[in-house]
Amino acid sequence: MQISTKTEYALRALSELALSQSDKPLSIAEICSKQYLPHKYVEQLFRKLKKSELVVSSHGAQGGYNLTKPASEISLKNIMQAVDENYLKNFCSEKSRAEHCLGTKCGFHQLWDEIRSDLETYFDSIKLDRIIAKLED
Repeated sequence: MQISTKTEYALRALSELALSQSDKPLSIAEICSKQYLPHKYVEQLFRKLKKSELVVSSHGAQGGYNLTKPASEISLKNIMQAVDENYLKNFCSEKSRAEHCLGTKCGFHQLWDEIRSDLETYFDSIKLDRIIAKLED
């Protein structure tokens, strides 16, 4: 399994928001500067994060982004789902059987579906505040 750049950059950007000591919104430029991230790419990610209601934006000279809820309520799964529609995609699953296996049952569908479910549960258990705590160690 490979974690996408989308997920990595979104996680770094959201960590920066969570680490911000004030309620003052952070601009994408500030986030990118602190995390050494590409501005245009992060803009695209923030559109997805906003659509998924993980961040909220404010306009104006003092505008920027804030988290919509505490870091303890945002999971790695939430972030992955928001920015990477293929975050746990595999070709061999019960849902994709007709497309990739020509409708036959190969015996691996159940195994891969169980692994996917276990990974989703695990990613859902990892909260942004826990990730940030590890950064500060």
